Amino acid sequence: MECNEYLLKMLVRDIVAKLPEKEKALYQFIDELEVRLIEAAATPDQYLNLLKKYSPYHEAANQFDISPYKARTMMHRIEWKIAAKLEEKLQHIKWLEHPSHGKRVKKGYLVFK
Repeated sequence: MECNEYLLKMLVRDIVAKLPEKEKALYQFIDELEVRLIEAAATPDQYLNLLKKYSPYHEAANQFDISPYKARTMMHRIEWKIAAKLEEKLQHIKWLEHPSHGKRVKKGYLVFK
């Protein structure tokens, strides 16, 4: 199913909110750092340089008292979990279009099966 970006963000936000606290804290910490680096970068190359200089995994390692390797491994597992749950949610969503009464405009509704 094709989804708009807003719907996907909303679904991911819901999935993240339901993660165990430790996973949620690590995911949000790294995600927020990456977003700040994206906002600070003017070009993709500059973003990559900022990633090298201010590695979110190293920052998370310091914050959560774990190794950078463990931070990266945990983040990948969390992202896989989020992707699997997102795919599951998308399988249960259907877009229904209903014509308005006497008009040519159609209204759409999201239905969760």
